[in-house]
Amino acid sequence: MSEHCNVLILQGGGALGAYQAGVYEQLHKSDMRIDWVIGTSIGAINAALIVGNPPETRIHQLRGFWDSLSPDATHRASFWPSMAPWTEVTSTMNTMGALMNGVDGFFKPRPGALWNINAKVPLSQAGFYDTTPLKSTLEKYIDFDYLNQGHIRLCVCAVDLDNGQSAVFDSSKQRITAEHIMASGALPPGFPPIEIDGRAYWDGGVYSNSPLEIFLEEEAKHDALCFMVDLWDPTETRPASIAEAMARYKSIQYASRSREHLLSHQKIQDLQRAIRTLTQHLPEESRHSKELQPLIKLGCEHTIQVINLIMKALPNDDYFKDVDFSSSTVQTRWQSGVHDCQRALRHKAWLQTLPPHAGLIIHELPQE
Repeated sequence: MSEHCNVLILQGGGALGAYQAGVYEQLHKSDMRIDWVIGTSIGAINAALIVGNPPETRIHQLRGFWDSLSPDATHRASFWPSMAPWTEVTSTMNTMGALMNGVDGFFKPRPGALWNINAKVPLSQAGFYDTTPLKSTLEKYIDFDYLNQGHIRLCVCAVDLDNGQSAVFDSSKQRITAEHIMASGALPPGFPPIEIDGRAYWDGGVYSNSPLEIFLEEEAKHDALCFMVDLWDPTETRPASIAEAMARYKSIQYASRSREHLLSHQKIQDLQRAIRTLTQHLPEESRHSKELQPLIKLGCEHTIQVINLIMKALPNDDYFKDVDFSSSTVQTRWQSGVHDCQRALRHKAWLQTLPPHAGLIIHELPQE
């Protein structure tokens, strides 16, 4: 990895992940080099699609995956369909269809699971849906041999069911398989845990849905530019119905306090940078004293810049928006990601001169 590191950080959010695909498509078109992709849940799937394909086929495979999940995929001639007058009704019907019948190539209902939740079942059946179809889909659109060659580093986040702690699968330390990606997206109670090497894992969003910490806790420090792509807007309007209240609650829950985490890490990074600056003003003898060495090592010289892109909720979004894989909604979210990334790249705020004490800079794209 180069001294300057470009990182893409992808939050979880089911069908909302089409926005991340749009963001990456624009980064790809702009020839932005990506060194490391970190993802949780659908963010892990998008991350694996990016890392697990060579540049010349990457967007094609990314589109192919999202195209395959649409309930009307077999009735379309192209990835981007024309918008019909009854789009909103069709989208709602497709969402209900996904809940009742599953999504081809992703998950399918487990017969009788809903009606007898107290029945004893194997761990692989401890969910309302069966996710085994996802393995074949991932292996169709992701070249895991290429992914594990180390062209781009991949980290995907899960939670260890046995100890309740965060687990990170890292391509720089282990071979990543379809099961690791599935584990990162095994959200209960809908999806059952995924067992790997005797351990059972759930969706990383159970622990934290925003995997920024994975990069910030890295021991090898680099100057870095991070594109952090969030799918849950924590600033929507007040609800006017119980249904809207449920949807609003879900958005706040899965936003995972991204803003709070960023500000907390900003204070830490700025303090580390300040320690290094103060160290440079110490006499040479003091810098090598045994008493001060542990404190001096807490300092750092690197600067991290985070471009935080947050997908704005659609006017007709509801509680089940994260299972709306309808082609029209996927298209809208994908294009929204392209649009927001274009705006961010036009601003290029990270190229401005930085204050010497800055350890972490946060760039937020104003909502239109």
